[in-house]
Amino acid sequence: MEKKNPACDQGGRATIEAQVQEITRDLLRELGNTSAIDSVRASARLDEDLGLESIERAELMARLNRLLGTSLGESAIAEARTLNDIVTAIAGSSGTEAGSAEAVAAAEPLRGTEPSSAATASSAGRAARSSTGLTRAALDTVYGIYAAGVFIVWLVLAWLLLKLIPPGQPAARMTSAALRIYFRLVGCRLILIGGENIEAHGASIYVSNHTSYADVLVVMALFGTNYHFVAKSEINDMPFIGSFLRKIGHFSFERGKIRARSRQIEQMEEALLRGKSIFVFAEGTFTAEAGVRPFHLGAFRASVKTGKPIVPVALRGAREFLRDGTFLPKPRLITLTVSPALFPAADSAGREWAEVLRLRDETRRIISSHAGEPILTAPGPRESAGSTS
Repeated sequence: MEKKNPACDQGGRATIEAQVQEITRDLLRELGNTSAIDSVRASARLDEDLGLESIERAELMARLNRLLGTSLGESAIAEARTLNDIVTAIAGSSGTEAGSAEAVAAAEPLRGTEPSSAATASSAGRAARSSTGLTRAALDTVYGIYAAGVFIVWLVLAWLLLKLIPPGQPAARMTSAALRIYFRLVGCRLILIGGENIEAHGASIYVSNHTSYADVLVVMALFGTNYHFVAKSEINDMPFIGSFLRKIGHFSFERGKIRARSRQIEQMEEALLRGKSIFVFAEGTFTAEAGVRPFHLGAFRASVKTGKPIVPVALRGAREFLRDGTFLPKPRLITLTVSPALFPAADSAGREWAEVLRLRDETRRIISSHAGEPILTAPGPRESAGSTS
């Protein structure tokens, strides 16, 4: 027989619901996701509306158990889709009420408006500006077609060569060299700043912002070979690209599955303890809009648990090179800045959660400063299919 929760006796379901929502708001404040606080209601979806992934859910479960005297199990929090599902689990209700209403207001990004032409501007001046704009657009299109065409040819040739190369480090070195050749062929200049911070402390967790489909290519071209990407399983299924990642030995996980994310974190920790470095795009997605989005916490949790440092890595220019929603690259300078390592506190026992948040916030601040993009608090638009995490 299921044990009846004492909170149910004290105030009934309405009281439990109010307590769960207040505890959730407190957690969101600590996470810095203040924009999601207004979405806290019974029908709020844990992933889409509140941005609560596996680690955040585990922390929410711990707080509910501690503050409400519940005994909520891991399966209940992993299978819950909405806050209403959690309330139902606590209250011991026989069925889950309809609580997953799809009522999320999508805030449109602010669009800048160009100032109107001065009344005294001549028609000849306007025509000249229009002509310059058309010329630039035409040149960008020609460059984009050339860069995309070269990439297709490069991809097929590199893939064929990869078939002959042993897996692991040899395949990784070949891929890095081939990518440097590609960027030279298309006239895209890559600059590495802070290269001395790579491998400066042995096994480390490299955490980067995520700006475009070109991010992985830039990192592989500049970063050397002693690390493993943590990527969504869809990437491994992509033609050609998946072959590169599988042969080089990068990690993958199934997006959207809580237990898969938990296994991913365990895999990261095991690799670090074996002396392997990992590379994580902590936003988990990218969009056309500039800004450093909220970070997933897996990398920082792994740092605290293993004692391995976080190394912030900032990409700048890659978003403009191949912005989300576009297919043709544009000529841009791309800079990769590797900052000095951040170490978890040695005496963090009993306050691991605070240490995870400290590392996350400091990493975002450093990356934002070098990427030249602001820190955003709102959850980003729905993930791009090709993103990594």
